[in-house]
Amino acid sequence: MSSARQQRPLRLMETFRSLFYTPIYVALSGGFLEKEGLDVQFSTCPAGYHGLSAMNVDLADIVQAGPMRSIIAADWGAEVVPPHFVEINSRDGFFLVGRRPEGEFHWKDLEGASIIPVGFSPMPVASLRYAVENHGVDWGSIRQTPGLSLAEATARFKDGEGDYIHLPQPAVQQLLEEGSGRLAAALGPVNGHISYSSFATTNRFIASNPEAVHGFTRGFYNAQRWLAENEADTVGASVSSFFPEIEPEVVVKAVARYKAQDTWATDPLLREDGYEALQDVLVGAGLAKARQPYRHIIRTDFAEEAMGRA
Repeated sequence: MSSARQQRPLRLMETFRSLFYTPIYVALSGGFLEKEGLDVQFSTCPAGYHGLSAMNVDLADIVQAGPMRSIIAADWGAEVVPPHFVEINSRDGFFLVGRRPEGEFHWKDLEGASIIPVGFSPMPVASLRYAVENHGVDWGSIRQTPGLSLAEATARFKDGEGDYIHLPQPAVQQLLEEGSGRLAAALGPVNGHISYSSFATTNRFIASNPEAVHGFTRGFYNAQRWLAENEADTVGASVSSFFPEIEPEVVVKAVARYKAQDTWATDPLLREDGYEALQDVLVGAGLAKARQPYRHIIRTDFAEEAMGRA
């Protein structure tokens, strides 16, 4: 392991705390980034910011943020956007939880129904809309209660409001364990491979710290491989400290559900097919009017170097 004198400081930020981002926690808890000579200061995005905006006011060096943010910025006219250089999640990690017994859900059930979405980002709702409309359901017929935090949304659902709630893990598994809801649909298998979440940084940081970005990518790739090779109980034990308020068995069950649907990328390369599938979702939901060139948003050189040295 590198000595403390050789460690490069690096500020890493997540958008919010969720088992959807298990690869990040594995990279930290397993020492994969430290082994690359990085002294990581890890934080969660403060209220009032998203990942890219926090980075642009110098609160972080590398952020977890979907390519969605840079695509939308480019669609609005930005000539330069933060490049995304590592894929984290290659599928949607949200679920629909309803009140009917599992196995009784049909997409047409959503016609005229009410859904409580967690309102921290436009991407989950855009992906849900994409699935809904692809199943022939009129999105406009669905009643929504937008703008709620995770805690507010789950509290209202448990109090009887809404026919369905739209959530990531571990909140989903908690509701299932409590008997407060029944799994209706997992969006990951429904919408397929999408470059949903990634790491981004600024061109300025890359220019001044290329070795830190290379080391970060190599370390994260090693974490991805470890995650793919290990079972849910081992992974759950590795990341449970990031969720001290959640029972360890709930963490393991949530991790197992994500692993079973191939939620997490197994290497850092942001491929063009997943990127274009993401643009299908964004354009379909009206979040972007025009498609943005792959190379304008995505950098592949760091991932390619890491994979070549594996």
